[in-house]
Amino acid sequence: MGNDRRYKGLLLDEADFALPRDCDMEVLTEAVEDYLVAEFSDEFDHPYLEIIGVVSEGLGETTACSSDRVRAVWVKPDMQFRDIFLGMATGLGIPEPLATTTLKTGRTDGIETHLENRIRAHVDDRDYDGAQKLMAHLPGLRSSGVPGVIEAGGFDTRGDDEIVDFRVNNYGPGQRLLAEIAFDWGQ
Repeated sequence: MGNDRRYKGLLLDEADFALPRDCDMEVLTEAVEDYLVAEFSDEFDHPYLEIIGVVSEGLGETTACSSDRVRAVWVKPDMQFRDIFLGMATGLGIPEPLATTTLKTGRTDGIETHLENRIRAHVDDRDYDGAQKLMAHLPGLRSSGVPGVIEAGGFDTRGDDEIVDFRVNNYGPGQRLLAEIAFDWGQ
């Protein structure tokens, strides 16, 4: 019998950390890991935390911290921030040009219109499950400006594997980070 492991992606921003202006990926990764350990390593309230990796939009680098026993869902060597979220957009049926524009600008109106039209088509076809799946992504898209991200209010250490907007503020494109973690609930 395997462990109950739940994967979470946390959308963060370099501006949320007190980092030097000329910060490199090693310093950034260490700051993110320190934050995550402080945030989630209370052994009485949370499961065992595994830090899998960090990808930086601004630095264009990825640090994969995973071990042999943990599979990465999003943060993999040679995967860029943009690549990860374009993949998320593709999974939601969002055309790449719309997703690219949103990632560059933080403006979501094009993707929102596209998703709203698809939701209406699902409702017209009485595919309420399909409509509901797309609707679940609209609030996170609006608040984060990133396709495939849900709002922080939906964060749960159990539940589905998902990416959550965990930033203090939305500073927009340019310095966003994705930290992938796993919560291991044991057997």
